[in-house]
Amino acid sequence: MKTIFLTPAKRLALAILAAVLFLTLIFLWLAGAFVSKVADESRPLAIAQNGQLYTVSRQPLAEYRYFSGNLQARQQTALSARITARVAEVLVEAGDRVQAGDVLLRLDNDDLSARVRQQEQALASAQARVNEARSQYQRTTTLVTQGLLPAAQRDEVRANRDTAEAELQRSRAALFEAQTSEGFSIMTAPYNGVISQRLVNTGDTATPGALLLTLYAPESLRFEASISESVLGLLQFGQQLQVQLDASQQPLLATVSEIEPAADTSSRNFRVRLDINRTAGLYPGMFGRLAVPIGERDAVLIPSLLIEQRGQLHYVQVRTAAGIERRLIRPGEQHLQNGQAMHEVLTGLAAGEQLQPR
Repeated sequence: MKTIFLTPAKRLALAILAAVLFLTLIFLWLAGAFVSKVADESRPLAIAQNGQLYTVSRQPLAEYRYFSGNLQARQQTALSARITARVAEVLVEAGDRVQAGDVLLRLDNDDLSARVRQQEQALASAQARVNEARSQYQRTTTLVTQGLLPAAQRDEVRANRDTAEAELQRSRAALFEAQTSEGFSIMTAPYNGVISQRLVNTGDTATPGALLLTLYAPESLRFEASISESVLGLLQFGQQLQVQLDASQQPLLATVSEIEPAADTSSRNFRVRLDINRTAGLYPGMFGRLAVPIGERDAVLIPSLLIEQRGQLHYVQVRTAAGIERRLIRPGEQHLQNGQAMHEVLTGLAAGEQLQPR
């Protein structure tokens, strides 16, 4: 085997050549030479009707300020225990619809029922003592009138009668208290609504004040938002505004129904509540934005259908004296005017120019 010897100069030249090749490969990789290119997606969003030219003009555009808020139910209830008892049965789940008077939950009431029976018996005994005391008083009064007994005897019998009647009243109150406590063991729906939370299970121990269930009336949903004091003067009771919920594609029409007359001391915002035009498919806590109109401004608006999008770039076809020019524009927000989707154009077009449909 023949050995090849390289001089130091040749070794240096080869090293330089290898470095150049390596750097060239790095630059080609960064430039995307080794990545398969994806063909540009041409997505025409519009074709003008009947192929007619569209003349660009400045149009009045409403300006809005947006305030965050969420849906809340005007009628919502938290059901809590008023006695200490074991949860015997829970008859509903979260999301169930209930009618007013439906039994939702039952606590163990064996001891409460026994107490009611005891108080019923005590009341019967007190009533019997009262009856006897009244009869004794009548007999004694007759004998005193006839002079057969001293008046002091009548006073003593009258005191016994009054004591028995007081004991009867106490027994009645005790029975009512026992019956009321027994009633606390059964919880019913106060109105037609939807169970939003179930916080206990069968076998749990309920204590006074412990939250058991929550429910709300879906028809009472409304939108609540905090607005700054700078736009408070623009709102009026009965005014209709738009609310865009994240969970809904279509905006809601909301009517101002309540404005709290005091601002939050930390944010200086006022709480505003609005009735909404529909509640189907909506739930408390859904997030949205309230649009408050603050004036108008002139803006260049064109039909969204005339805009061609390629990746992150937007183009329109402009008719000029030299022919059709494909021009890059910067669109703004989309608006709905007379049922047609329109885009505001921030740069790239001027009033009076004509657009060619694709």
